[in-house]
Amino acid sequence: MDSTVKLYSENSEELCKFLEKFFSVKFTISDTLYWEKHYLNPIEIADIVAAFVDNKDKYLNTNMWVSLDKGVFINIKEDNYNFFIQYLFERYPY
Repeated sequence: MDSTVKLYSENSEELCKFLEKFFSVKFTISDTLYWEKHYLNPIEIADIVAAFVDNKDKYLNTNMWVSLDKGVFINIKEDNYNFFIQYLFERYPY
């Protein structure tokens, strides 16, 4: 099963700006208030989670939800992202 990262924004420009900065490419998405990506390797999620929280002050109207298990989503916030990244590496040690 793959893992999922979902980003939601109240501001149509914030989401594209964050994704362009993170991926270092020009982004065009059809729904500028929502973005989703599936990861085969859940460890890869740690990078986007850390970048999101580190830059949260620039993208105040953007929220991140992550799913490692079908139907269960975790809202990534400043107070839980360290625990989430630690859990990723404990759950998927290889």
